[in-house]
Amino acid sequence: MSERKAIICPGCNKLISNYLDTCPHCGMKQPGRKQRVLSIFKFNTRSFVKPIITVNVILFVLSYALPLFIRTPLPAGRDLFGLLPSPSYVSLNLLGWADIRLILTGNWWVLVTAMFLHGGVLHILFNMMWVRDLGPQTEYLFGPHKMLIIFVLSGIAGNMVAIFTPLVANTFLGTRLPMIPVIGASGAVFGLMGAIIAFGRRRGGIFGRQLVRQMGMWAAILIVMGFLMSGVSNAAHIGGFIGGFIIGQILSLGKPNPNRSAAIWGALFTAGICVISFLMMAIRLVDLIGRL
Repeated sequence: MSERKAIICPGCNKLISNYLDTCPHCGMKQPGRKQRVLSIFKFNTRSFVKPIITVNVILFVLSYALPLFIRTPLPAGRDLFGLLPSPSYVSLNLLGWADIRLILTGNWWVLVTAMFLHGGVLHILFNMMWVRDLGPQTEYLFGPHKMLIIFVLSGIAGNMVAIFTPLVANTFLGTRLPMIPVIGASGAVFGLMGAIIAFGRRRGGIFGRQLVRQMGMWAAILIVMGFLMSGVSNAAHIGGFIGGFIIGQILSLGKPNPNRSAAIWGALFTAGICVISFLMMAIRLVDLIGRL
């Protein structure tokens, strides 16, 4: 017989006894068992901001270090502003940038891995500054698990818009837009802005209007700057923003203190997609390095 003790209900985050069949506060079934499952994955966390930044930094360092493990010389480029050396295009390809050619050959996972890759020091610095600023705000409004869902799904949406827009335009409109691979967390960052705006619109009042005004102003300024700068994928920004707004609308439908279990399991599923994507990237990376 298991020891009776107090636990934090994964549904409502309140203190209960682990032997209860149903949480008296939120009605979750078998809260003790679900709490044990989540504790195995260490997923009942207070914030996902630091883990997101950590994964970005690890892959950023790896993108520079990868040439050390490859016998073939890899050309280095320049970062977004042409000031500092950037990771080799070959390195970014091996680590899974969002390239339409990879997508069409079944490598769907690059839609995920690409949002954790960056083209230089300034690129990752600016994006991680936005994640550090907007991530906690989104977690405060939606909770950490919903923030993770918004970040990943809006990043995927931004990458999809960025890489499929040239293909669709060239096919049906006869344009000749370049089909350039996409990297960076900016689509996901714009998704956080869109979600906060969606929350503000549903919240209403002075607080809601301030959220909409502030995030709307930031998003507008950054999109205008994107049109004025080379090497910036505004399609990813706009796609991520729209995706985040739609997801934010959906996740804002709940009651003021909703049962958190759906958000936790949704975040666990989203994290699972990320883990599978990184595993697919690692398998492809090992295979391609062996051929070089």
